[in-house]
Amino acid sequence: MLRDGIPNTIVVALGVCLVCSLLVSSAAIGLRGLQATNRALDIKANIVTVAGFEREQIRESGGVENVFRERFTQTIIRLETGEEAIDEVRELFGFATREEALLKYDQFKASKAPPREEKSTVLNRREDLAGLSKLEKYSFVYMLTDEQGEITKYILPIRGRGLWSTLKGFISLEPDLQTVAGITFYEHAETPGLGGEVDNPGWKNQWAGKKVYADGGTITSEGQVPEVKLNVVKGQASDEFGVDGLAGATITARGVSDMIEFWLGNEGFGPYIAKMKQQQAQSESAKATVTEEGAADG
Repeated sequence: MLRDGIPNTIVVALGVCLVCSLLVSSAAIGLRGLQATNRALDIKANIVTVAGFEREQIRESGGVENVFRERFTQTIIRLETGEEAIDEVRELFGFATREEALLKYDQFKASKAPPREEKSTVLNRREDLAGLSKLEKYSFVYMLTDEQGEITKYILPIRGRGLWSTLKGFISLEPDLQTVAGITFYEHAETPGLGGEVDNPGWKNQWAGKKVYADGGTITSEGQVPEVKLNVVKGQASDEFGVDGLAGATITARGVSDMIEFWLGNEGFGPYIAKMKQQQAQSESAKATVTEEGAADG
């Protein structure tokens, strides 16, 4: 075989391709664990940030992992009922323990499962405001607690279709479950300078203090949350429910509004929010009764 001949050139090229493929495959497999760890850390960093922790606070508290471990609790709920469902997920997905379920459950993967597996449900056109097609039946909920163990923030995962991509993020609510504490997006492919402005700190800061529901967030007689009024408006917002629009990014802005309406409405976290608000009302009523009894005894 001639050294400079075509057959020899082809053999050398194939050999180089084979070696490179093996190296790339080995690196991908070898780094898979590290990539998963980094993704999990990035999720925690976004949760900690949307709950209101500044970079300096995180550093002084020992880093993201330490802050998340000491100040946050997490659970898994059944979206349809708002009930805690860690044990359901453990059994359905074959996890050995509740701790493993909390560590390894992937709600995005679950949303793609066939409905016959009871892990997801198909959304009809009327329900599917966020453009998801299918919805997982179980979702994470994260809670920031103070030193007394009282919940000071609820952090809910949200996602929905924008112009070019599915935006994934978190929204943080105050304990009243009516007031926004913050919002962040950790994954999207919207146009930089247009829809990509969802990452702009100035725009995200506008969300803090905005209200979510009509009627002061009072639960309806049917035990549901009222209409979601929080939205991204066209132009500048003029009330407590509106956030300024994104110039030149009408479709992305509409996508954010739609995902907020979906996830905070009765198809998303509405049942959970209604349940929490009812528990809060019962707790306040019990405290008032104890106070009245104490005053009477005095």
